[in-house]
Amino acid sequence: MNKWMPLATCLYITAFNSAAGTISNGQWQPANCGQKTPSPQINTKSVDDFNNSIKDINTWQAKAQEYYNCLVTEANSDNEIIAKSANTAQEEFRNEVKRIQKEADAGKAKVEKK
Repeated sequence: MNKWMPLATCLYITAFNSAAGTISNGQWQPANCGQKTPSPQINTKSVDDFNNSIKDINTWQAKAQEYYNCLVTEANSDNEIIAKSANTAQEEFRNEVKRIQKEADAGKAKVEKK
């Protein structure tokens, strides 16, 4: 096993941790996308009110699209970090199993000579 692998993994995770979202009660939330903009209400009291509502919807839609694009980008980044971390841990485990098996085989050969 490469003795630097755990350190490299920790540094990698730490470097990208500032972009990582959070999980609370089984719900993932992005960390750097700001607050989701509440959707506007449609006002039908008059033609002017309705037209202003449509303007509000268009403004909201642009902000909401920006938020959701950020959310998807951050989620994909988090998924990549999680997968790499899990794969590194699995590789570390496989290397430990190989090392222990090698030691056990050497120990077995040694005691069988006696």
